[in-house]
Amino acid sequence: MTKKTLNSLILILVLAVFLGACSLPVGQPPAATEAPPTQEDLSALAALTQQAADHAAQQTQSAPTATLSPTATLTPLPPETASPTKELLPLLSTEIKFRAGGTIAYLKGDIKAGQQISFTLGAGGGQTLIASVSSDGNQAYFEIKDLEDGEVLVPFSDEASSVQTKLPWTGDYQITLISPVDLDYFLSVEVPANLVVSPGMGAAVVDGFIDVLGTFHPDVFTRVRYLMQLQAGSTLDVKLSSPAIDGLSLALIGAEDHQPYLRHEVQLGSIEGFVVIESQGYYLDVYSVSGESAAFSLIIKVK
Repeated sequence: MTKKTLNSLILILVLAVFLGACSLPVGQPPAATEAPPTQEDLSALAALTQQAADHAAQQTQSAPTATLSPTATLTPLPPETASPTKELLPLLSTEIKFRAGGTIAYLKGDIKAGQQISFTLGAGGGQTLIASVSSDGNQAYFEIKDLEDGEVLVPFSDEASSVQTKLPWTGDYQITLISPVDLDYFLSVEVPANLVVSPGMGAAVVDGFIDVLGTFHPDVFTRVRYLMQLQAGSTLDVKLSSPAIDGLSLALIGAEDHQPYLRHEVQLGSIEGFVVIESQGYYLDVYSVSGESAAFSLIIKVK
């Protein structure tokens, strides 16, 4: 109840009491005249009226004031956007097959960042696998593992771009390329043929054929490589013969120390009286410097 309403009721009450005291009932004989309200009655009525007004005021002041809470600000949600779909790069695999009489293969192509390209080849236990990949900044590298039991011979963690490793057993092996960036690569894979020669066993005769990889010639020469174990102090003689002898050349490289003891650039048709300085494996190479494929024959003697 508001203060204004309460005051109105009090005023009506006072007037009602006053009029009741002063008026006579209609249709009845006049009763004995009542004594008019005394000053004390009026003072008491005024005090009562004042108390009621004060009480109403207190009730109004103590009434809690409703506080409007601040209007919440609605922040619109950003529109949903579809997350980009990661491009799935194809897993490429190629089988390496050496040409007739060949021991080396060259491959080139391009690889995307994070993509893996695999190459598989069969080789014999005890043979040596030589692999090398060239790329811009040498950022491409490979892993080599045995496909039969998954044994890793060269892990990705080595970040190897060139390796020479002896294969533990006969079977299929996998070379997997990877690169952190898009680039072009050139891969060389070689498995030399093992030759057994030693003093006192007489001359070894080897018939071979060099099938030139014409796509890469003359940037890279095609060669056929043999691996021999020679002892220090022994003497090596090699005779090369071929209908295309003018286009062929011999080279001799240390397998462990990588020293070029005889270079193919000299275009040698024979090696005579080469004294072995260090006991190790030696690569005997036959190069086609002319770019022509040819049959050839080697006569090898160690004294």
